[in-house]
Amino acid sequence: MSWLNLYAQAVANLLTDLWLYFLIGFLIAGVVAEFISKQLLSRYLGRNTVSTMIRATLSGTITSVCSCGAIPIAVTMRQGGATRAAALTFMLAAPWAGFVQLVIFYNFLGFRGTAIVFGGALSVAFLAGMVLGRLEDHGWLDDPEPLSTAAACEDSLGDQKPGQLPFQARLVNAGRKGWESFLELWKFLAIGLLLAAVLKAFIPMVWVAEYLGSEASFNPVLTALPIAIAVELCSEGFSIFAGQLHQMGATLPVVFVVVLVGVTTDFTELTVVFGKFGKRCAVGYVVTATTLTVGLALILQWLAV
Repeated sequence: MSWLNLYAQAVANLLTDLWLYFLIGFLIAGVVAEFISKQLLSRYLGRNTVSTMIRATLSGTITSVCSCGAIPIAVTMRQGGATRAAALTFMLAAPWAGFVQLVIFYNFLGFRGTAIVFGGALSVAFLAGMVLGRLEDHGWLDDPEPLSTAAACEDSLGDQKPGQLPFQARLVNAGRKGWESFLELWKFLAIGLLLAAVLKAFIPMVWVAEYLGSEASFNPVLTALPIAIAVELCSEGFSIFAGQLHQMGATLPVVFVVVLVGVTTDFTELTVVFGKFGKRCAVGYVVTATTLTVGLALILQWLAV
């Protein structure tokens, strides 16, 4: 079989395994976007307290947006009076609480693995928020430039007005928003799918097990770190890429590092944080989130998860 045929077969096999999970995820994401107001989620985030970081983390959980979609919402939260730490906590939590990501993870990792990655991601978001909150309260994060009131950020909060439309019409809107979400994300999903197909078709499973598996000669979590930094994908794309790595023998802590560090070090995300939240805030965000992610991954590795 030629390389091209082998690759095409790998892509087809992945699509066969994942299409239903894509459909379910986007349908649920549309329902959440229609029935849960993002204006409500952007309130009560004006202080760096434990309760504020819990609310910011839960806001990310409920919103169900990708890493790209979380960026303008976090900026809008900051415009509305949220602290930098709370807005960044939301931005860390949102990508891994999305329904699309969860159903993709479930296909690759199963219920237990999905729960560990999901719970770990929210833990990192909360702890990073607490650390950044202390730094912000002590004045160690520099003041950003005045935030603009760009229409794109305002639009990210949505134009829904609950109660003004009948329930059936809102269900139709939910389907439309699910489709719009797909139109926004399909390119990123396709990239993740194509990269996963490269792994599936051309990378021997023994290589993944040798370098990223539990019996690797060098610490697989540290080996995965530069891979996560180098690959540029949105959260859905990373879900597929890391999930395929896991099926080929990579450990769950490796998956955890790839998905969290990969999104945290995304160039687009860092550019926004740098420009809208400040230089030292951007550095603190990357260092804090990456350190917590690697630390938790090493603990999971020690526990032989």
